[in-house]
Amino acid sequence: MEKLKSFCQTFGLHPLTAMGLFVVDWMLFAEEVATAGIGWVISLPVGMVLGFAAILIQKLAYKDETMPAVAKGLLVGLLTAIPTPLSSLGLLPLAAFGAIRSFYSKTNGAGQEAIEPKLLPQHR
Repeated sequence: MEKLKSFCQTFGLHPLTAMGLFVVDWMLFAEEVATAGIGWVISLPVGMVLGFAAILIQKLAYKDETMPAVAKGLLVGLLTAIPTPLSSLGLLPLAAFGAIRSFYSKTNGAGQEAIEPKLLPQHR
């Protein structure tokens, strides 16, 4: 189980990052189709902003180290700037790894939810 968590930490994307990439990439693709390809001028800055947001999400919410977060953010930004939506579909396995890690971080090793014991007030 520890190997799975380590693998998911290394290759996974936070679900918020993956969902943002998927939604923004498809929205930009619709805009590029409507403008007959001229919309790539908009795709580049949007890709840069999404890449920066991905770095912050990976570092702060997914608890990645700085360099892996930057690498994942650059990958997200680059794939968003490509004027096809197929690149976002290639990151679905990484999103699945991130979802697995997020799910297992909320549970203990036995697959049960980790519940903190609460102290009940003493009645006298």
